Amino acid sequence: MTIPVPVYGEGLDPKIIEHGPRDSQKVALTFDACPTGRGDEYDERVIEVLIREKVPATLFMSGRWVEKNQDVAKSLAANPQFEIANHAFWHPHMLEKDDARIVRELKRTQAIIKKVTGKRPKYFRPPFGEVDERLATLASRAGLVTIQYDIASGDPDPGLSAKRITRAVVEEAKGGSIVVLHMNENGVRTAEALPGIIKGLRERGFELVTVGEMMKGQAKLKLRR
Repeated sequence: MTIPVPVYGEGLDPKIIEHGPRDSQKVALTFDACPTGRGDEYDERVIEVLIREKVPATLFMSGRWVEKNQDVAKSLAANPQFEIANHAFWHPHMLEKDDARIVRELKRTQAIIKKVTGKRPKYFRPPFGEVDERLATLASRAGLVTIQYDIASGDPDPGLSAKRITRAVVEEAKGGSIVVLHMNENGVRTAEALPGIIKGLRERGFELVTVGEMMKGQAKLKLRR
C-alpha cells in the first residue's frame, strides 16, 4: 500500500520514492554524477566494473556534468545497461531556492540530457538528498518522479575504507533497496568497493536492476511522508 505525500499545489500527487517493494529480491545500484569543481569529474573505473560484471544501473547526471562530459554522457546513454536520470543542473541546495529557480534547474537538465543523449529522463534525484513536498511537486510538474534511497553508501567520505563501504551496503541491503554511490570521483573508493558490493549482493540472492526496472508493474513503493 502506498503512502500519499502531502500535496503542494492542487490536483498533484508527487511521489518521493525511497525504496521498492520489500517482498522482491531486487536491489538498484544508482550513481550520482555532479560537478566537483575539479577538471576530471568522471571515474571511468566505476563504469568499467559495472560493464565487466554486467550490472544494470541508474545514473543520475547533473546538467552541468553532462555539459562538461558530453562524449561520456552520450556513450553511457547508448549502453542499454544504463538508465539516465536527472540530478539538477548546478547541484544546488534546492530547498533554499524559489519555485522558478527549481523549475529552471530541472528543465535545463532535461534539455541538455535530451540534446546530448537523445534520452528524456523520467526520474530525478535531489542534490544532497534534500527534498520536501514542494520540490517533489515541482519535479512532478516537470514530468519527473523523485527518487531517494534507503542506503547511503558513504562513498564520498575519504575516511571510509572500501571494505567498510562494501560491508555496510551488503549488510544493510533489503529487498527493494536503492543504493546511492558516486561516479564523479567524489566517491573516493567507489571503484575499489564496487566489486565486493556486487559479489556480496549477488551471494545474498539479490538481482541488480535499474530503478525503472524495479518500479515496473509495481504498486508497493515506499513513499516518504
